[in-house]
Amino acid sequence: MTQRIVVSVLLSALLAGGCTENPPGEGAPGGQGKAVITDDGRTITFPQGSPALAQFAVSGVKKSRATISVVAPARIVASIGASTAGKDKVVLFESPDITSLYSSYRQSRSNADRASRNLVRIQDMFDNQAATGKDLNEAENDAATAHASMAEMEGRLRALGFSPAEFDGVPVNTVWVIADVPETDLNQVHHGEPATITFNSFPDAAYKGRAEAVGDIVDPVTRTVKVRVSVPNRGGKLLPGMFARAEFGEEHPSAIILPLAAVVTVEGKDHVFVEPAPGVFQRRDVTLVNSTRSEVVVLKGIADDEQVVTKGTMLLKGLSFGY
Repeated sequence: MTQRIVVSVLLSALLAGGCTENPPGEGAPGGQGKAVITDDGRTITFPQGSPALAQFAVSGVKKSRATISVVAPARIVASIGASTAGKDKVVLFESPDITSLYSSYRQSRSNADRASRNLVRIQDMFDNQAATGKDLNEAENDAATAHASMAEMEGRLRALGFSPAEFDGVPVNTVWVIADVPETDLNQVHHGEPATITFNSFPDAAYKGRAEAVGDIVDPVTRTVKVRVSVPNRGGKLLPGMFARAEFGEEHPSAIILPLAAVVTVEGKDHVFVEPAPGVFQRRDVTLVNSTRSEVVVLKGIADDEQVVTKGTMLLKGLSFGY
């Protein structure tokens, strides 16, 4: 009987000891330095003196002016040069078919102008009884046919993204670059905004231009919008069809720059961790607008003077999301 009582007491003691252990992922402040995770993983609290705290580094942040850039693939679609035969401009497109179409448009516009002048002349002669009604009808038909032909050519060019009338105001020795800007970045690209173009053929040279036109249509396949940039072509080295990279930069007055290591991404959403009190870490959702290999620009989610975790974020990510 005595042996059974001793065994029963030992078993009760073991069971009571097992009940003091913390559930997985919860942990309680104590000698073992485990973290307490609350608010659906958004708040992680370590006890003071926890050895785990040595894994973290934090840095105070300040909002400041930052240049926010949008980078998009691009290519030269047209080159405007001077004619050697006269004062006319020569426009060369990346596609020979478009070049031929533009030449046909120029011819049809010339025919329309000539037909309009002839109509004015015949109308004046008819009013002075120097031309017959038949002559006037023929002149009207010729003018209508010429203008219809010009309108058709112009419509085909506009469908390809070119407004023929805009070429009249383009200075010679200029190229048109079309950048395919992602739909999600379009709100950061504005008409007249400066752009830096880097061509694959000349990677060490940066060409400056301006966004002169923003497309009205989002490509249903690539989800991009075409933005046209005019770039000076001094020396004539830039040729239609060349591939490039377009960078549109805009200075933002209140942005925060963080090391890339401070940001964690889960299911397409970006987060950082701040330390509002010693040993207490909170997860914040942030809005990023630009990034490099080492830094990111944060527009929303962090306030001035907050302490942001810059080291140990992967441990906090695992605790916060239950990995």
